[in-house]
Amino acid sequence: MSVNFNPYENYRIRVFENSGELRNYKKDVVVDNRRERVVLLIGQVAPDKFAIGYDIFFADGRRAGRLPSLEFGYFVREREVKLYFLGYIKQNRSRFLPSTIEAVDDLIRTIIQPGLF
Repeated sequence: MSVNFNPYENYRIRVFENSGELRNYKKDVVVDNRRERVVLLIGQVAPDKFAIGYDIFFADGRRAGRLPSLEFGYFVREREVKLYFLGYIKQNRSRFLPSTIEAVDDLIRTIIQPGLF
């Protein structure tokens, strides 16, 4: 299914602050294989304020990265940061390998499906 919007956009609080880049952040590896690596960077500014960043090595040799910053808004929960980032990857699926999109679909299911036991 092609997604032309991020279904988790509503999690982002669009209050854009000039916090500068956060140097203290957590890395969450989304995909790491021989051809492509996608890493989500999550900076916690306050107990209920998380900033997003990323580090991506594309299969074609390109690289994109940004340290976490409140410049693009913030999120109330770490779970929401993850879902937003995964939704962003799906929104831009043409830039990623099919195996990366499959891994993203699996991660989304894992995050949104509550534990059974």
